[in-house]
Amino acid sequence: MAPTLYMMPPSPPVRAVLMTAKSIGLDLELKQLNLRRGDHKTPEYLKLNPQHTVPTLVDDDGFVLWDSHAIMVYLLSKYAKDDSLYPQDLRKRAVIDQRMHFDSGVAFAVFLRILYPLIYGEKKTITSEDTKAAEEVYSFLEAFLEGRQWLTGDFVTIADYSLIATTSSLNVLVKIDPVKYPKLTAWVKNVEKLPAYEANKPGLEKFIGYVKSILMCKIPIGMENKAYIFTRNKRIFIHFSFAMAPVLYVTHLTPPVRAVLMTAKTIDLDLELKKLNVEKREHKNSEFLKLNPQHTVPTLVDNDFVLWDSHAIMAYLVSKYAKDDSLYPNDLKQRAIVNQRMHFENGVAFPELLKILYPIIHDGKKTITQEDEIAADEVYSFLEAFLDGKQWITGDSVTIADYSLITTITALNVLVKIDHVVFPNLNTWMKKLEQLPVYEANRKGLDSYTTHVKLLLR
Repeated sequence: MAPTLYMMPPSPPVRAVLMTAKSIGLDLELKQLNLRRGDHKTPEYLKLNPQHTVPTLVDDDGFVLWDSHAIMVYLLSKYAKDDSLYPQDLRKRAVIDQRMHFDSGVAFAVFLRILYPLIYGEKKTITSEDTKAAEEVYSFLEAFLEGRQWLTGDFVTIADYSLIATTSSLNVLVKIDPVKYPKLTAWVKNVEKLPAYEANKPGLEKFIGYVKSILMCKIPIGMENKAYIFTRNKRIFIHFSFAMAPVLYVTHLTPPVRAVLMTAKTIDLDLELKKLNVEKREHKNSEFLKLNPQHTVPTLVDNDFVLWDSHAIMAYLVSKYAKDDSLYPNDLKQRAIVNQRMHFENGVAFPELLKILYPIIHDGKKTITQEDEIAADEVYSFLEAFLDGKQWITGDSVTIADYSLITTITALNVLVKIDHVVFPNLNTWMKKLEQLPVYEANRKGLDSYTTHVKLLLR
């Protein structure tokens, strides 16, 4: 029996999964949901996926998984004839993971931030702020493509599928300027020529039509009938006898940094920490931009290998340095769930934290609004559901998904307190994590963050 995919064609994450399935010759039984009718909120669907998102996969043995990135990795690991789309090579895989987390945490988040006000009738036009946000995504992709044909190197991977689905949709809203972004434009054209791209076209056509009806204005010329668009240092006393410790660029206030520190502490890995002063814009200097054009922390330098995004870094460090796989299991299904939870953190929980926090930092906001509380409580409710019948966020053992989420949730809790009566599973999970020795790697940065936030809210 073919795996079942619950989906709606216009969704970029759905289209990324369909491209992956087409590439490996995998037939899927597609079950289309009508979101307007509330198909994703029925009791039957909520039992499958309490986050009520698409795509959701039900494999032939009843295994359930959601989040497109986790689904793509799972399908390739189980059904593909080779590893070309998601190589076994540790470094290649780490870069793919980083690009996919960029998709879920940055590109797709920007896409939704522009789209949602249009869907809900809050605006009818694309604003200059929208254009600026989209172009920042395009500029990052342009930098990623420097010296590369594809997003991670010389071969197509699922990172290309994931990001073309999002980028082609974002381009419907804010057109890619081929003069400003020639590498991105060339990459889009290259992806359009792939047989797998056919799986992106029908849903993209529907999305274009939908956006056109919302805006009641012309879609950019040439797109009306097209579904493709441009859319340790224990210093090296003897160079060849002792390896350098990986270097981690950090600011301790940020949850992603603390998640990596918890991971390193668990596997007893010494890291050379290099603190960046963001207020002095040290993350924007030319030396750091050469390492990470996205100018984010944490950024890891492991000898000659550079990687950013906390989720990709954690998976890489465990895969390379850990004595066993308990934090990031090799078991296909267990790893798939860990991946899903990390993408939830990156694509849902962390953006909600930033959405509440940024106006406090940058605009002088002094209060937490009812809207902030509703948004945070939704995150807490999803976690409450994930933890039903589980000791840890993915099951009976601690994984890097717990570390990723505890750092974000403790930071969010500073802004919007978790109601222990409403969210008892979440409260119990947090207390258990706080009792682990590794939690000390979170506590110091969290204390500094808490003090900083309280000063801003005075």
